[in-house]
Amino acid sequence: MNSLKNNILLFARIILPAILCASVVFLFGSIEYFKYNSIYFIISLFGIILIILNLNKIKYNIIISLVLSLNLCFLVFFSSMAIGSGIYYFFKKIILFFRLNITQLDNIFFNSNNIVSIAIIAPLLTLYLYSFLFKTRRSSFFYLIAFSSIVILVILVLTKALLGNNTKMFIIWQFIVALALQLILYQKELKTLFKSKN
Repeated sequence: MNSLKNNILLFARIILPAILCASVVFLFGSIEYFKYNSIYFIISLFGIILIILNLNKIKYNIIISLVLSLNLCFLVFFSSMAIGSGIYYFFKKIILFFRLNITQLDNIFFNSNNIVSIAIIAPLLTLYLYSFLFKTRRSSFFYLIAFSSIVILVILVLTKALLGNNTKMFIIWQFIVALALQLILYQKELKTLFKSKN
């Protein structure tokens, strides 16, 4: 009975931040006041939720962790946008230089920019940088979870599930990335759980 209670608690610790992040995005996206200015609230709350719900995993005190987490969130957001835009700008210059069929190629590169910034750079930076904030190690499990989350996001971008609606994009992105981070943070507990079942 005690083992079942611990397993439920572990599952709740892993899934709750992801659900909360997605719910916050949905809430802010549906409130008219925040509809057009919600991005900064959503990014900030992502960083706050991850710290508050993982206090037993942070390396530093709560104030330092919150400040670093907020800075990391915005660093990831602006870096991924900048890198994605830089790649898009570079390829657009090549298109213009060779006078290729601009309309068709422009759409291809625009979609590639979304894949690079939303589905690859942003989650990779988030998972990597947060590993410095939390008591965790970059094991093979870390890389497996990071790779899996990127593959899922790339598929969602390619199927246009993440495009066209900012609220839906942030809900899905934050849920997947927060869940990936939680799995990484609780990798030791998960390994212990699965070993005990064998």
